[in-house]
Amino acid sequence: MDQSFGFLKPKEGTASPFGMLPAKGVYTLIIFLSKDTSFNVGKLGFQSFPRGYYSYTGSALGVGATSLSHRILRHLRKEKRKFWHIDFLLAQETAVITSIIAAPTTNRKMECHINSHIKEKCQAKIPIPGFGASDCRKNCRSHLLYLGKRVTEKEMATLYAKMGCKPITIQLEPHTTHPLFPG
Repeated sequence: MDQSFGFLKPKEGTASPFGMLPAKGVYTLIIFLSKDTSFNVGKLGFQSFPRGYYSYTGSALGVGATSLSHRILRHLRKEKRKFWHIDFLLAQETAVITSIIAAPTTNRKMECHINSHIKEKCQAKIPIPGFGASDCRKNCRSHLLYLGKRVTEKEMATLYAKMGCKPITIQLEPHTTHPLFPG
């Protein structure tokens, strides 16, 4: 474990890293979409997504079923009732969460601050205006960002640290380069 960023890489036969997550906090999912795809995104309608890497930043500031670990574990399930915009993307067979960066916070605005920082520092694009931003407190145009190429977990954790957060990173799928979308 990299002590500076709480880097976790779950391995077969080891305890779940999700128990190390704070009860309340902000998180960013790094999602890989292995091919161009189009599908219905609830009230946003039919949308097209280019293959590549995306970040989705959210928060979970409740307890129990609305805690951070429950929210993240829900995102990891393919089969679920589609409630949030991100549910429609993550239900796609070609969508894989490759890593999660999370940090403790009770600040309701931190989700937007992190999202804006990622957009600026990673030169990310907004693929679908309004995606994941219906309850946005800072007028973000989207909480889903298109990164294109892969951004490493360490780079993302560094962005969190620069925002004054103490990031925990969970790598879900080993990848130095993805066979379908190198580098």
